Amino acid sequence: VLERAKKIRFGDPMDRATDLGTVVHEKAAALFEARVHMAAEQGADILYNPGRQGALLPPIVVDRVPHTSELVMEETFGPIIPIVRAPDDDEALIALSNSTAFGLSSGVCTNSFPRMQKYIAGLQVGTVNIWEVPGYRIEMSPFGGIKDSGNGYKEGVIEAMKSYTNVKTFSLPWS
Repeated sequence: VLERAKKIRFGDPMDRATDLGTVVHEKAAALFEARVHMAAEQGADILYNPGRQGALLPPIVVDRVPHTSELVMEETFGPIIPIVRAPDDDEALIALSNSTAFGLSSGVCTNSFPRMQKYIAGLQVGTVNIWEVPGYRIEMSPFGGIKDSGNGYKEGVIEAMKSYTNVKTFSLPWS
């Protein structure tokens, strides 16, 4: 991860040689950078941080990030790779994942069908992908989050069609 992050060319988003441009604005970049430094104060190791320049936030790699750190407990939409050491215990890992306010999607890598079932049942998320990245989805399936993530199940072909309809209840005076 570290070596790949170091190879990313960041800079002017209009330059074709650039791999990574700016985040949404300078205030967001400053917030994300502050979260990195707060994680370091909590014991995390900053492995790579070439330095922020305004809204240009380069790829940052942070190891041993405490799972209670704001860097991972809040949505940080920036090029930051927080490495969180996870317990080697299914129940503890599920509890760790469920400890956030978010529940959009997850990715689980296992070949054990009983473990798949355990994670599917235990994770408090809208989607559990086995051997796929958390953002993977098929357009025919509903997609949305729970808790503070997403806007409910409004994506996917069938759910999109439902969003164009109105439900109407009526009664008739039949005796």
